Amino acid sequence: MKATLVAICFIAAVAYSMGRLTEQQCRAPVPSTLCAANVPLRTVYSFSNRTNKCEPMKTCAEGVNLFEKPECCRSECPYGSHSKRNRKPQSFAE
Repeated sequence: MKATLVAICFIAAVAYSMGRLTEQQCRAPVPSTLCAANVPLRTVYSFSNRTNKCEPMKTCAEGVNLFEKPECCRSECPYGSHSKRNRKPQSFAE
């Protein structure tokens, strides 16, 4: 019984950690996109390396670091001011 409980907890922890983006993916710049005149802009949320938190933006783009809801951005990119440890931003060489 104890072994089953330990296995379930381990699997849950692995599944939880696999769902998030890496810090490098979250901090990667969002490319600028030219939207066609007939394509509506929508508000999405993206982790900003400048402010160290998720910020709203209007775009027609799709991407790894673009989320429909602020809660999704914060849970997928728990870095910067969203971190439980409140780490300082890391710089990544390009």
